[in-house]
Amino acid sequence: MSQVILVVNVKVKEEFTDEIYVFMKALHKLTHELDKGCIQYDLHAVKDEKSNFCFIETWENQESLDEHMEKEHFKSFMQFCDGKIEDLTINFLNKYVEKK
Repeated sequence: MSQVILVVNVKVKEEFTDEIYVFMKALHKLTHELDKGCIQYDLHAVKDEKSNFCFIETWENQESLDEHMEKEHFKSFMQFCDGKIEDLTINFLNKYVEKK
């Protein structure tokens, strides 16, 4: 199976930015500690946009990503965010390899 690479853009409703950010940092930490198959799980703040965040993720395979989404720390995060997110976009990527 091939790696799964995705970018998750999260625009938080401004009034919830600080509390969601605290929960995102916890999700980041727990994912690295508890999720097998996690190659990369980086949390970024979008420069000059206080309420916009981005997760850049690489998983060994789809099964690893599916397992992550069933873990309690991920489900708790999603439940906590209910009604506090303005927009959530997930983009799955294919690594570009230049032909020689």
